[in-house]
Amino acid sequence: MAQSSSFDTMLHYSLLTLAAIHVLFRPASVAGFVVLLLLQLHDVFYKLPVISNHWIFTAFVNLTILQALVYLILKNKTFKINAGEWLETFAPVVRIEVLILYFYVVFHKLNSGFFSTDLSCASYFMYAQVGDSTVVIPPVLLSLGAYGTIFFEALIPLLLCFRVTRNWGVLVGLLFHGMLGFNPLNGFYDFSSMIFAVYFLFAGPQVVRNIPKMWARVKAKKYLSKINFNVFSYKRLFAVVFVAVGALLVLNLLTKLMLNFELYFFWMGYSLVVVVLFIRSMLEGKPKKLYQSFCTFTVRHWAFFLLPALVFLNGLSPYLGLKTESSFAMFSNLRTEGGVSNHLLVPASLQLFNYQDDMIEIVASSDKFLQRLAEGDLIMNAYKFNDYVARERPAFVTYLQQGEQKTFTLAEAGPDAALLQGNPYWFRKLMNFREISKSPQEPCGH
Repeated sequence: MAQSSSFDTMLHYSLLTLAAIHVLFRPASVAGFVVLLLLQLHDVFYKLPVISNHWIFTAFVNLTILQALVYLILKNKTFKINAGEWLETFAPVVRIEVLILYFYVVFHKLNSGFFSTDLSCASYFMYAQVGDSTVVIPPVLLSLGAYGTIFFEALIPLLLCFRVTRNWGVLVGLLFHGMLGFNPLNGFYDFSSMIFAVYFLFAGPQVVRNIPKMWARVKAKKYLSKINFNVFSYKRLFAVVFVAVGALLVLNLLTKLMLNFELYFFWMGYSLVVVVLFIRSMLEGKPKKLYQSFCTFTVRHWAFFLLPALVFLNGLSPYLGLKTESSFAMFSNLRTEGGVSNHLLVPASLQLFNYQDDMIEIVASSDKFLQRLAEGDLIMNAYKFNDYVARERPAFVTYLQQGEQKTFTLAEAGPDAALLQGNPYWFRKLMNFREISKSPQEPCGH
């Protein structure tokens, strides 16, 4: 439900939601958990190539968990799975994948656009957080926002790498991503909820064991049971009416002010509970046991390096000349298309493939999406353009390709027209490209 606001619009969305609810109430059910993983992977394959970064990373994690399951079945020659052994098998691999994710989250931002106070996504979201277009944020604060973002996104994985600082890395990450989840322009609670889950693979064993114990103590207190509702008094009646009316007034006010109710209600409640429980568990743990040694990055078989390698390749794609979407470059201002790279360390000349070289500039079109690109001074990858025309079949489109103006007219196009053929199925599923600005300076975009 956090992943998609349209969780009830399609069959597999509803099944995915029901499977998640089942796992919440039956966490020891291996079969239920496997069904949840398979449904998530089905959703990813169904949506490809248009998939969010956090959802494709979740797919890599789920494939890793399933790989560990198959490994244990073959190793032990039984379908009876020990949950602890299963966790110890996939957890080190997922931890490596999380570090790879953070590497690219930082590395992609090392470009001229992200450090420009006028173009940076950091500036964009700072203004969105203020919520008042008349407020002018000093350039020094905008620069601090960009450098501060990179600092924390680099600090978190660094702290996670070392046993003594690992729990502090989890805490910093919970606070950082918890706050990011409240951005009013683009609620990042979907990404944050995913990263919250994998953080607990880094937390010390005692910290993780403390959390359910504390939650059990909270439930055992039963605060409302201490109130004797059988005894009537006008004072109690007044208090009940006052609280009820006050709650309705507050709810009415919040409904008007908070358009993204799920953001402020569900995410606020969930993130605060997780952060508070984690802090309490750290404070209650004995220092020596908090940092006890456990096999953080020890992989049990060489085959488990295959999926981390795919995660690494997925993030490397823009620099290879492959896809630019779903490569962990979200809101980084990165540009590698059209033979131009704004990255401070990786020039466009290092690209091994030419899929990003040919760009299309739309002049005019009967198609609303293509016309919006023309009016927004955005250019489109040629491969994506071919697929779009083949799928949507616009009545006409006039465009510039490599300096030459061309016009496609559906009524005059024969069945063998190049733009009606599209790309091979595997290419359409694996390769997706962003629309970028005609200007060499790339503004903030996903």
